[in-house]
Amino acid sequence: MLKHKGRAFWLGLLALSVLAAGCSGDSGEKVVARVGHVDITLGEFQERLNELPPHTKAQFSTPDGRIDFLERLVEEEVLYQAATNAGYDSDPAVVEPLEALKRRAMIQAYYRDEVEKTAEVPEDEIRAYYEEYSEKFEVPASIRLRHIMTDTRAEALEARRRVLEGEAFAEVAREMSTDLQTKSAGGLTRSIHLGRGMPRLGIDEAFIERLFDWKVGEVTEPLRSDKGWHVVKIEDKAEEGVRPLDEVREDIVQTLRPDFVRKRFEEHYAGLKERYNATINEDVVRPKTRSEEEIFNQASDTENPVERLSLYRELLFAYPEGEHAPEAQFMIGFIYAEELQNYEAAQFEFEKMLDMYPDSKLAESASWMLENMRSEDPEFEDIGSAGAE
Repeated sequence: MLKHKGRAFWLGLLALSVLAAGCSGDSGEKVVARVGHVDITLGEFQERLNELPPHTKAQFSTPDGRIDFLERLVEEEVLYQAATNAGYDSDPAVVEPLEALKRRAMIQAYYRDEVEKTAEVPEDEIRAYYEEYSEKFEVPASIRLRHIMTDTRAEALEARRRVLEGEAFAEVAREMSTDLQTKSAGGLTRSIHLGRGMPRLGIDEAFIERLFDWKVGEVTEPLRSDKGWHVVKIEDKAEEGVRPLDEVREDIVQTLRPDFVRKRFEEHYAGLKERYNATINEDVVRPKTRSEEEIFNQASDTENPVERLSLYRELLFAYPEGEHAPEAQFMIGFIYAEELQNYEAAQFEFEKMLDMYPDSKLAESASWMLENMRSEDPEFEDIGSAGAE
């Protein structure tokens, strides 16, 4: 931390710099600190300060706070120069992550500018979506009203009399309404949609529907809901309809945009692959698949049940329609049931067998296993060897 005299000097310097900023066009070039041959200008200082989140920036809003922040910038520059002189600018542990970050940032910027910004949703697609999914943009009939809620009909009649004799509805509501949520607003409610209730007016749909029969400006007779008695004045009314296209255009664009960005990318990427002669050597990455017979024979010769399961699954993945596929599926269920006693897994596999290979000769055996595998001492039918198809 700077000594008192040093702090006073820096405070004075900053104050003069800020004052000069209003009088000079190049005030941003005023030097507020120096580390070796590196100058920190007032413009750089202010730029770094403005990058801070509001709650952090507030900590440095006073003159003392600005000096503290400047000291942090000086500290950062001192450490950076020390790290550079020590050779850390060429340390792989530093350079490689920065290169990876630079690579990602470049790709993201390129994708944003060359793909996202150039992908446009055609007007005819917007209109087609609007017409096909018009129900999404339907709005029900709605009203906005003021109401005075009372405990008795007599009180509601009194409130209505005062309004009809010329008192402002809002003032009577503030004085007489028992609805604490709308009382201070002069009884004004949010919009009410036909077919939907409103907590302050109750949940009686028939009561809500009656309100739509009144005209704008009319004051109703006392109406009763499950909340009490109400005198209502209709403030505004809107018929049901469909929101105009211009009002929902941006929503439609945002819905359709991902598809058009994807298409734009596919077209752009295809051109880039050709331009940069990009090829893939699949033979190196993807090992050659063994024949169905090889996998099946290895599974048959393997004693470990877990390894056999893995081999039968490999066969099904590579040859789902192969000659031995039904048998492999059956054997998976059989191993679970008879060797691993995992009957839930066995049930799943046998049901899968019946679903995928209903015409297999082993379908009957799979059904028998589903019915009997949980028996303590089942009498096995001749389901044949695993290889009898």
